Amino acid sequence: MSLLRNWDGRFPPRLPRWGAVRGERHRTGSTLSVRSSTPIPEGRWPLRAIPQAGIIRRVRVARDRARRARASRCEYEQIRQQIKQAAVVHVDETVIKRDGEQAWIWTFRTDNHMLYAVRETRGSDVPAEVLGEDFSGTVVCDGWTAYPAFSNNLQRCWAHLLREAEDVAKDYEEGTRIYRKLKQMYVGLQSWLETDPSPRERAEMHRTTRSGLQSLTEGSEADGLVATLRGKIAGGLNHWLTFVGEPAVSPTNNAAEKALREPVVHRKIIGTLRNDRGMFVHETLLSLLATWSQQGRNPYDELRRVARDNEIISRDQAVPVVETAG
Repeated sequence: MSLLRNWDGRFPPRLPRWGAVRGERHRTGSTLSVRSSTPIPEGRWPLRAIPQAGIIRRVRVARDRARRARASRCEYEQIRQQIKQAAVVHVDETVIKRDGEQAWIWTFRTDNHMLYAVRETRGSDVPAEVLGEDFSGTVVCDGWTAYPAFSNNLQRCWAHLLREAEDVAKDYEEGTRIYRKLKQMYVGLQSWLETDPSPRERAEMHRTTRSGLQSLTEGSEADGLVATLRGKIAGGLNHWLTFVGEPAVSPTNNAAEKALREPVVHRKIIGTLRNDRGMFVHETLLSLLATWSQQGRNPYDELRRVARDNEIISRDQAVPVVETAG
């Protein structure tokens, strides 16, 4: 529709009221339909803002977004298949509301793909569902118990560890010593890895550094923050140094944390997802728009292609459950 061809996504656009758009009263054209779908994830509009902009009624916006999600679900599944085959996947999760009750939005990110999954659980069954129980790659993650329950091939996030150690160092002298030692290890490893060491050198450095970490877990504190910090180091002892032996693995989970920033902003705007269908639409459109942006593709053009070319699945299939591996 020519009225929206040059729209830059800013709110409010200079458009006539919806009733003044001739011929579009009862049927939404593909361009207007896609435009009404993209502002929410791309421009962070709540549904109530779009009728105020004079584009389209709120109920039709929700309906069109659902249709775009149903047409896009096959591409969502293609993204999941690509992530399942990746050697390294960054995974994280945060709270989201579903009909006022607590749920979780998970992100699974690689160098070229990003997938979101909204689930009512924070357990290990979610990564098992999305990645497959036979996933053989490395999961970069924080210290949540779901990850070691899912896989033994982990890289624990050093950014989390250093932040927690720094907090403990503010109040405890022993915490200061541990924090300085951890930071020295991390910075030293980063510099050393830039020299492109051989696999044999990596294995030797892994053994040496692991011994250094082991020494930081030994102390006389029975409880308190220092004891908690030592326990955190000990609990991840087998997973702090995966990046030393595997060049493709990052020592931090910053990529997944960054991927969750958009859902956090949306959460503040929308408040809660109303039902399973809302979960389905939210995870589908977020995944596709994020992946297309990550790949340098125009999300609007891609969503219009999906609206034009893809088959729309039935409403009964529009539930937030990833298809199981064949």
